[in-house]
Amino acid sequence: MNTAVALNAYRQVGQQGVQDERLLVLGLDGILEYLRRARSAIRERALDRKVQSMTRAYQIVEHLLVALPESGSAEDGELSRRLGGIYRYLLDRLGEANIFDDLQALDDCAEVVTVLRDSWIEGLKRA
Repeated sequence: MNTAVALNAYRQVGQQGVQDERLLVLGLDGILEYLRRARSAIRERALDRKVQSMTRAYQIVEHLLVALPESGSAEDGELSRRLGGIYRYLLDRLGEANIFDDLQALDDCAEVVTVLRDSWIEGLKRA
C-alpha cells in the first residue's frame, strides 16, 4: 500500500468523528481476525485465502505505522518510537509467516497484537 494513500485514508476516517484511539483498537481487532483467517488457510492449504488474509493484516499494520505522529511532546515521540518498533516487528514476522507458512510467526504476531489491544482498551477505560 502506498504510504501517502494509507495516511490519507486514516485522516479521512478520523475526520468522520471516530476517536483515534478507537480506530486503533478496531485496527488491532482487524489484524487479529486476519491472523486467524491466515492460520486457517495455511492449515487447509488454501493459498489464495492465505495470501489475501496475510496481505490485509500486513496492510493494517503498515497503515498503523505510517499514521504514527512524527512530532509532538517528548512523551508522544517516545510512544511513537516504541509503537513503530512494534509495528516493524509485526511486519517482519508477517513476512516470515507468509513466505514460510510459519504458524509460530502468526502466533507471535497474535500475542503482541493482543497485548497491545488490551493495553489500549484499558487505557480507554481510564480516560
